[in-house]
Amino acid sequence: MVTYTFDEKLIQITESQNDKDVTFQIEVKSEEMRNRMKQVRAYFDENKDYTDALFYSHQDGQFEVIVRKDMVLPFLLQAFRFRCLESLHWK
Repeated sequence: MVTYTFDEKLIQITESQNDKDVTFQIEVKSEEMRNRMKQVRAYFDENKDYTDALFYSHQDGQFEVIVRKDMVLPFLLQAFRFRCLESLHWK
């Protein structure tokens, strides 16, 4: 199991799971963090697998990201790479 931390002044993340995927509700609190999330989105948009992570942007500044269960770790790694997350920890 992987856990993560983030700076609550810059971003708020909640997640919910079902049998096939994990949904991340992400609220960005700065323009800098919005740009970082756009980089994560661009990474997944550029690969050939269009169902690995589906990004939805809402007008209120929130993102909804639906990630296939087998792609949760790559998603978290990219979020860490682009500094949306502060740490990743395996338990």
